[in-house]
Amino acid sequence: MNVRLYYETAFLAGVYFDDRLQMNSYNVGMNLITRTLDSANSNIALERVKTFVDGLNSTVFINSCWPDHEEIMSQMGIDVTTLPEEPVDQIVGMMLYYKLNAVMEGRMEITQLELSSSLGDGVCYLHDEEDPVGPFHQPGWWYDPTAIRTKNTPTDTNINIVKLKHKNWREFGLDWPDTESKDVANTVVYANFTKNEN
Repeated sequence: MNVRLYYETAFLAGVYFDDRLQMNSYNVGMNLITRTLDSANSNIALERVKTFVDGLNSTVFINSCWPDHEEIMSQMGIDVTTLPEEPVDQIVGMMLYYKLNAVMEGRMEITQLELSSSLGDGVCYLHDEEDPVGPFHQPGWWYDPTAIRTKNTPTDTNINIVKLKHKNWREFGLDWPDTESKDVANTVVYANFTKNEN
């Protein structure tokens, strides 16, 4: 039997918009419906939502068209979340609708998400599956079921650094119970290639 739920949460995040950085307090409400008979899967799906939203606390939302600003903030140790448009409330709400549905991987579904913020004067934006996808038509991290929330594109091709941004839900103890547990070792191999002088 599918169960209908309503969940409310809040988070505080920065917004880089119009060459200004401001802090914003967000309120999110969502109507959910379970899509599995296994209560463990439903519980994990909701915990993934909570974990992802909790990770947005103190992040800075920024339009991905500002890679220089994003890089500067990252170098200063500021957590950055990239969006395909300017980070107005409507875009943040749409991102949450798509990303949270992605992280639940069909075990639970958000049928409607509402978002309001202090900078937005409490105006509530509603999102559901019938809304046009707008700037989210392009593939992006918002459709990825992992915990990532930024594009994974290297900015400097002359530097040999690999950033591993694909956080696995196993790190949070939120793998699905029906998923086979595999011990995967993260191994870094250093190779010393000699120069071919021929």
